[in-house]
Amino acid sequence: MTTRTKGTKESSGPADEEFLQQLYRGGELLGAGKVIEAKDFLERAHQLQPRHEKAQNLLGLTYFKLGHFDRAADLYEMLVRDNPVDPTLRVNLGLVYLKTNALQRAAREFETATDLAPDHKKAHNYLGLTFAQMGEYGRAREHFLLSGSDAMAEKMSQCMLSLV
Repeated sequence: MTTRTKGTKESSGPADEEFLQQLYRGGELLGAGKVIEAKDFLERAHQLQPRHEKAQNLLGLTYFKLGHFDRAADLYEMLVRDNPVDPTLRVNLGLVYLKTNALQRAAREFETATDLAPDHKKAHNYLGLTFAQMGEYGRAREHFLLSGSDAMAEKMSQCMLSLV
């Protein structure tokens, strides 16, 4: 998953200072791989400023890494609603859907991401994985080629040959 750095306007009151402390500490812990510890800081930051994009994104990533997919989906769905043309957020939401085997929804998010950013290699790769799980090996192969994953494209060719 990928995080974005865009946030909302930051002001300098005591509540804003606490928010920033919680956000930055949570981000540091998450970056260090201390996901469980990061969760408490990021949840507090989110409580203080529930519409702050970076806080939502980092908390969504935390929930994803902890396997709390429903919570992650809620946050990423909100982010996508607020930022419908951001391909990275669509990829993150698609990953939540892919992880929970909601393959049609995952494909829709990855396809939208590739429509918005045709050179988005991760979106093409994840779309390839989604199509492969759906048994649509030809479509999967096409997206693996676009992602630069020649080995996976070849694997899809082998899957198609085994069906003949």
